[in-house]
Amino acid sequence: MRRNKQFGKSTPVVASAALALTLLGLAAISPVRALPITAQRFISYMSAINKSGQTLSLSDKITYSLILSGPNPKQVRPVRPAVGRI
Repeated sequence: MRRNKQFGKSTPVVASAALALTLLGLAAISPVRALPITAQRFISYMSAINKSGQTLSLSDKITYSLILSGPNPKQVRPVRPAVGRI
């Protein structure tokens, strides 16, 4: 004997409401930010050290990459010339 599964009349409404809430939640997620410049430099130095073929321990590779990447450079604002009043 085969039993037919019967769902209530509200099942499609509940399923579509759950789908709508999920899609709204996904749309509300903020976009992924780009890596800071220091992290980008660390990754590039780390990959360059790996490609160099030097036999260094992981801690040495991380240390050298951190030292080479350094802190974020300060960005200097361009000086705007003062406009004289006549």
